[in-house]
Amino acid sequence: MKRTELNRFEARLLEKREDLTGRVQAARSAETSHGDTETPDLGDRATDAISRELSYELTVSKRDLVRRIDAALDRIADGSFGACVHCNKQVQKARLKAVPWARHCISCQELQDRGEI
Repeated sequence: MKRTELNRFEARLLEKREDLTGRVQAARSAETSHGDTETPDLGDRATDAISRELSYELTVSKRDLVRRIDAALDRIADGSFGACVHCNKQVQKARLKAVPWARHCISCQELQDRGEI
């Protein structure tokens, strides 16, 4: 892959990482400030607990995506970006454009989704 393409992917990954990091920090801040208020109504407390749980789940998934982005940035740095981590064939460019943190080619991703790798 050409250096200019790698630079574009790196810029997109860094932009997405910054966006996600900001969202995770905002969710944590909201969680902290939301937990400080004492809600006397039992129904309101249940709603608050569900909201905090949903916020936590979203934060966990965003942190996982940040880890995937970091791994893709590492692959750019070590020269392995664009190669499937399973079969070592080239990941389709259209796939990388849609999901620049993709680790697998489409065939191997299907195997991964079925739990075969």
